[in-house]
Parts: sequence; C-alpha cells; structure tokens
Amino acid sequence: MNRTTALRALHDVGAAAWFGGALMGVVGLNAAADQVGDPADRDRVAAAGWARWTPVFRAAAGAHLLGSVGLLAKSRSRGAALDLGLTAAAVGTVAGAAVLGGRAGSKQAVRSLEWATPVLLAGVILRGARG
Repeated sequence: MNRTTALRALHDVGAAAWFGGALMGVVGLNAAADQVGDPADRDRVAAAGWARWTPVFRAAAGAHLLGSVGLLAKSRSRGAALDLGLTAAAVGTVAGAAVLGGRAGSKQAVRSLEWATPVLLAGVILRGARG
C-alpha cells in the first residue's frame, strides 16, 4: 500500500464512521431520548448516548483529519483544501454543540449544530467520491 492509498483510506473510513455516527445520533439517539417522559431524564439519556459516541468520534475524526491534512500536503489541490475546510467546519459544529449543550443552551441551536455535522460530512464524502 502506498502513502496516498493509506491517506485516502484514513480520510474515507474516518469520514464514513464520523458521518454514520453523527447521523445516527441526530436521527436515532435524539429521537429515542425524546420518547423519555421526564425532561431531566430525557437530557440525561441523550447526554449518556453522545458521551458513549465521543471516543469513537475522536478516533474517526482524527483518522479523517490526518488523512485530509496528508492529502492536502501531498497534492496541494483546491479540492483537498475544500475538503479540509469542510472538515474544520464539521469539527466546529461538534465543538459548538458540546459547548451549547454543556451550558444549557437552546435545544434548537444544539440540534441545528448536530444536524450540520452530517450535512458537512456528506459534502466531504461526495467531494471525495470525485477522487
């Protein structure tokens, strides 16, 4: 396996894992937590689920970021720069949701940021499919 193949694998597998987990969180985990009757329990259930996802997210995002930076350094193309920009924006949405969620921010603002993450990552995946 050459270096470009390894970087592409880190980029693509990391993005796929991050995308899938983020999408499952906003579609499945949040909806399941909303079924809990007591609002305090609802928030606790959602927070516990997202906390379990955090180590996997870190590994997936780290692999994807390493692959993205490596591909940008290797090719210095506009596409690789755009990809890294989308990745940075997705990291920002994750951080923003965590900060707002930890400060009891608006539930709608947190949910919007949580939805933005898989949308941005879909852009990364679609851009990566072009090669």
